[in-house]
Amino acid sequence: MVYKPHSKVSYAKATLPYPLFAAEFDPYNRGYLVVGGGGGESKTGVPNQISVLDVSDRAAITTAATIDLSRGEDSVQSISSLATKDGLITFAGINSSEADQTAGNNEHFRSFEIKYPPRKKQKTEKEIEDEQGTIKALNKRALFKTSTAARKETYQRLLRLSPAQKRTEGSKRIGAVATGMAKDSELIVFNATVPAPDKADIITRIDLPFKEEVADLDIAEPVESQFSLAYCTETNIYEQIFKYDFPKKKAEKTPAGPRRVYQMPAPEASEKTTVKPKFRALRFLNSQNVITLVNKANKSGVELRIYHLYPTGPAMMLLQKALPARVKQAVSMDVCALDADKNGNQQFVIAIAGQDISIEVYTTNFQPKTETFSPFKNYLTLKDVHQHQMTKVCFSPFHSPTRAADSEKGKLETPTHPGPQYIRLASVTYGNTVVVDTFPISPVDPKDKNSRYVLHSADDDQWTFLTYGFIISIIVLVIAFIFQAFVSGFANDNAGMWSVLPKDMRDFLDAPARAAGGFGRRAEYTIISAVDESVPSAIPGKARLLELIDTHLEQNAPNNEEPQPRKAIVVRDDSAEGSSLSFEVHDDKNAYLEKDTEAKHWDELEEHQKAVWRERLIRAGEWAEGEGEKVLIGVLFSSYAGMIGGIAREAMNA
Repeated sequence: MVYKPHSKVSYAKATLPYPLFAAEFDPYNRGYLVVGGGGGESKTGVPNQISVLDVSDRAAITTAATIDLSRGEDSVQSISSLATKDGLITFAGINSSEADQTAGNNEHFRSFEIKYPPRKKQKTEKEIEDEQGTIKALNKRALFKTSTAARKETYQRLLRLSPAQKRTEGSKRIGAVATGMAKDSELIVFNATVPAPDKADIITRIDLPFKEEVADLDIAEPVESQFSLAYCTETNIYEQIFKYDFPKKKAEKTPAGPRRVYQMPAPEASEKTTVKPKFRALRFLNSQNVITLVNKANKSGVELRIYHLYPTGPAMMLLQKALPARVKQAVSMDVCALDADKNGNQQFVIAIAGQDISIEVYTTNFQPKTETFSPFKNYLTLKDVHQHQMTKVCFSPFHSPTRAADSEKGKLETPTHPGPQYIRLASVTYGNTVVVDTFPISPVDPKDKNSRYVLHSADDDQWTFLTYGFIISIIVLVIAFIFQAFVSGFANDNAGMWSVLPKDMRDFLDAPARAAGGFGRRAEYTIISAVDESVPSAIPGKARLLELIDTHLEQNAPNNEEPQPRKAIVVRDDSAEGSSLSFEVHDDKNAYLEKDTEAKHWDELEEHQKAVWRERLIRAGEWAEGEGEKVLIGVLFSSYAGMIGGIAREAMNA
């Protein structure tokens, strides 16, 4: 597994005797992960099992309990759990045997009782050190209507419960299940407060349009006993609100049926495909905003999108992020919501499992004052997480730790913040492996006991260090400047107070016209045309960007396709103000992208980033608007920071 340098993330890995398709952490994050899967109804000898894994140790995964399921039935496809005092009530999607399905009896909804093993600190001398927990089958139900298809292939693909809340009287939850491979697709919402829900506990039954299937779903609870259900098909997002009376088992629906809040638009005429992008996953960020995972057509990339849900009318897209070009498609996504402060400011951590067996981890911050989210920030890229394709990723839920009470009057000490906490990310594969990554989170202000938590990256820490260093350098420089001004004013009237500055800076200040107009055309623009050893020698003369594109970009692509670069052409900004551009050619684009993870193709840039690069290229005389943006397709753009600190050090050492 590959991590960024200086990463504080730890991971543990385990291999089980069966392929894994479902996983979920304990709802109250008590250190356990429930996984399920198997070989299905076959004679391969691969078992069908549900396992409880102890993940409380950040460096190791141990099996706390296992149940062997019938090998004459299907494997476990979905899992979700209710918390009990000693363990869990776990619901699972498991199809009955083919013979039972053919006879019209598919008891796909199963429930199990899990009891955790005693923790070591709770054990008595008589108890065995390796004592295991237990898993017991409770019941099975057929919630979906009987399939009318010739081949009975319907299965319970999706199962999700509303989030567990920390309340003194307990958390009452609802759940939803959705079909997979059904002739007539269904989504069923049910009361999840009982170990074995039956037809009386069904809150609503939603029939999907012909040939549509639920791609993903999620449930939020804005206020107690009021739930918001959101689900997506490949091209649409729907929402419905339920106010549910648990004792009376009655629901008020708003509206009466689910409303479509967003429809994926058709591709523009300029695009080469008529196939729409497809929604792959959906999660609530809060009760009014959802994040979706979108796979572009023809395996051409992946996007994250945030939509705001209005009480009436269509949803509005607030934020959009293209994943790195190497991620052609994504298979799973999950979100961890960290705690909010008194003003509602909150951070969300998002994990995406790509088909290249990598996991991208992003963060975004919500500001309720403006109802906006900050741009997605890449926290970490995990590469080669498994040897086989991932089937699911899931975060452990984060519950803010209890804060100490305020100090009594007369005492000087102030209650301290609970300190660092951790969130876990589990990923499972059909190759029998499970990996749990542990991320440290820290308070925004450690001196404030009520401070919210955030996930900091190594880049954040480094930038903070550089920022403080720069500020301190400026302060020292200003003090030295003022002191030298007084000394030099008396000692040498001709030198004046500018003598403390380096010669290059004095020359700059002596040229007001140049200072007012910026560097402009005087800025140096260099071209490095040979970076890798396999690249030919430098182009004679002062070659420009368009010359590099003509040389290294294949213009006569077959079937009128977009030009594809034979090599990586990189435009880099080596200064803080975009006044020093360099151009590089790399023989192996994929190798270069692995080294420079911040580099982006022109079509991957945000609109505001494109505007900045247009201005820089025009100012440098390297591109004109009349030439069109099409010539820039295939070119990589990269910005490097860190020059400010070097300038400050030069001024200090002069």
